[in-house]
Amino acid sequence: MNHLLSPNKDSTGLAKTIFTHITNIHSFLNKWIKVCEKGTKIVKSISALRLYEYNSDFYPHQLTTLTQDLLEASSALRDVVEGVQILNDQLQVLAKLQPTDLPIINTWSASHISSQVSTLYLSMEKEYRLKKVITENIAHCRDENLIEVYASAWEFSVYLNMESNSYLFAEVGLSGII
Repeated sequence: MNHLLSPNKDSTGLAKTIFTHITNIHSFLNKWIKVCEKGTKIVKSISALRLYEYNSDFYPHQLTTLTQDLLEASSALRDVVEGVQILNDQLQVLAKLQPTDLPIINTWSASHISSQVSTLYLSMEKEYRLKKVITENIAHCRDENLIEVYASAWEFSVYLNMESNSYLFAEVGLSGII
């Protein structure tokens, strides 16, 4: 007879480890959101400053501080992506340790969880690369339309859909990321 694994019946510790990894990913995503919100304010400030000085070749001195702050935000996003990458790599291996597709946590199997986390990681990686390009280029951009595109692309995650991860977090009893 097959039994559903729960943290109490998890003799190998697989469910507990996966649960811990999902909780850590949830924390990383919360940090991601906070850093993106901070970055959005910085990018909007840079955008406003660049658009205000649009017709001038002048490089406003305020840009130095803003670009340093944006570099710090970009670096924090890189750290989050690297943390999720480590957890993703570990979850891929953990999924191979469960030979069946039986649920490991409530109704999700380890392979289903690892698939969701892999998709999340790849989305975060793409989103980070986009934000890195924005960070490297926005302060030097002279095209008014491109500056606006940069600001919008930073604010609205093109690749990362937080709602799609809400089921994963709900499965383990964590609130969604909004």
